[in-house]
Amino acid sequence: MNRLRFLPIMLAGLAGGLALLTGCKTTEANYRQAYEAAVAHRDESTGLDSTIYSRIRNSATTSSLVVDGDSLPMRTEYIGVTKEGGIERSDLKRYNVVVGQFKQIFNARQMRERLLNSGYEGAFIVHTREPLYYVVTATSDNPADILAAWRKVAGDRSIVLREPLPFVLRPAHLAR
Repeated sequence: MNRLRFLPIMLAGLAGGLALLTGCKTTEANYRQAYEAAVAHRDESTGLDSTIYSRIRNSATTSSLVVDGDSLPMRTEYIGVTKEGGIERSDLKRYNVVVGQFKQIFNARQMRERLLNSGYEGAFIVHTREPLYYVVTATSDNPADILAAWRKVAGDRSIVLREPLPFVLRPAHLAR
């Protein structure tokens, strides 16, 4: 008789537990709601999410470096020197030729190694605040040197370049 008295309480607990388990399932409606929330946070002008990363990307300015009548694509951006990237901050110059950009440091290191083995002894890695890792082949304060380095990599068929590469990177702290 005592067991029958606790039966309604046990059944209510079991029903509550089942309700919790089925209520936590991911459904198409949940996915749709999350997607619509993400779309609502997009920046309509750029198509980028309105996150800190889009603000960082938008802080980079795009311009041109004109050297002897040639116009090279140039970005001015806040960057940092990557640990074991092959350069010290004090050695970084005003203009840099970027031939690779990666989200993973591993991929940037692999490309740097290939460049070093191909004769680009000054290749190094820097990073943005996002972070994106840029692989650089040359750094100089002289625009004529950068034009020569840019032409060299643009004509080198052993380097796979995809838009927007190559470009000239001007560190924001040196742009003043």
